Amino acid sequence: MANVPAPGFVDVMRSRQPEVGDAVAQLFAAAFAPGELPLKIKLLIALGIDAAGRHPNGCLHIADMARQAGATERELDEALGVIAALCGTGGLATASGVFHEMRGAGFGSL
Repeated sequence: MANVPAPGFVDVMRSRQPEVGDAVAQLFAAAFAPGELPLKIKLLIALGIDAAGRHPNGCLHIADMARQAGATERELDEALGVIAALCGTGGLATASGVFHEMRGAGFGSL
């Protein structure tokens, strides 16, 4: 997984306001470009941010991307622990669909 594709909403923005959509796409590409942090760590950070922002579909998508980038189930377990500690049960419920056995147990089933 060399390049992380920008989320679908960026394409919508490009069709409506190309200059804004292009700028957001460039920012996304720069943020997830190879650097000091491995891609899976960047994606685990993004998972926490989506959980804090109550974006369950983003959590599901980002968790799958993190797995593709090499994140293990144990690393995802630990990320959910951090989410619970910092975002409370609301953040944990939002991210609950990250694991198949938790889907339906919280907002992650959306």
